Amino acid sequence: MEVVFYRRGSRCSEEDPKTLVNGFPKLSMNKLVLKGTDENYRANMCLCYSPFLAQYLETVKYLHPKELEYYFTLKFEQRIKSYLAGRYAAKKAVSFFVRDENLDRILIEQGIFNQPIVVHPNKMNIQVSISHCDDLGVAIAFSEELAMGIDIERISIDRKDVLRTQMTDREKELIESLPYSDETTLTVFWTAKEALSKILKTGLTTPFHIYEINQIEIKNGAIFSFFKNFTQYCTVSFIFGHYICSITYPRRTELSTRTVRNLLCDIEQSIKDKEKELMNI
Repeated sequence: MEVVFYRRGSRCSEEDPKTLVNGFPKLSMNKLVLKGTDENYRANMCLCYSPFLAQYLETVKYLHPKELEYYFTLKFEQRIKSYLAGRYAAKKAVSFFVRDENLDRILIEQGIFNQPIVVHPNKMNIQVSISHCDDLGVAIAFSEELAMGIDIERISIDRKDVLRTQMTDREKELIESLPYSDETTLTVFWTAKEALSKILKTGLTTPFHIYEINQIEIKNGAIFSFFKNFTQYCTVSFIFGHYICSITYPRRTELSTRTVRNLLCDIEQSIKDKEKELMNI
């Protein structure tokens, strides 16, 4: 559905009056520590959630002038929500990481493969990985000395056959051995590869078999994927509600899965609460 915006307003003329609610999207944010052999590395993860476009429109004020130029070219509701969700999560994660509360000073530009590039007037060498799906945005901010990628996708039985065509013979064997539905496992594999591609800054421009997963481990409810051709990385995936969130990071470091799970559980509960609330309207 095409939507029309007042040029400097924060309302969408096509928005249902019931959804014109005050406030900002729900935020869940925390510091991540990756333990290395010789030193520890710091990162910050942020998730945001709102089923209301109006709440995401409240975040337009935090866009950098260059981001506003792109924002005003967007015409469709879901693309607008996705863009704002990703930028809001990214700016909050970077803000927390660099300790600068002025979100409009943080510019998230796009590289040649659409990879996010952080520009800050006083901070250098800051990286961010961004993903969005439906009403959710998620981002991880970290220093250049680290390498991380994140992806989030909805588990959908409708995509099962399409995703299966992207799996290698080895991956199909692994899928059969795991205690989840096919659509869940396929989404785990897909998001793990997406998160890895973000580290490599290739996006989906490379044949997917290059990212082949040849080993899977399940520990404390988290799913760890290991790659045939990129043995220096691993991915941890979490099932929360109807979604999969996957984070790729250096295999030589250890990431606290409890911290990530707590963030996801917080957002999952918000989704459940909001769904119940909307059912009663």
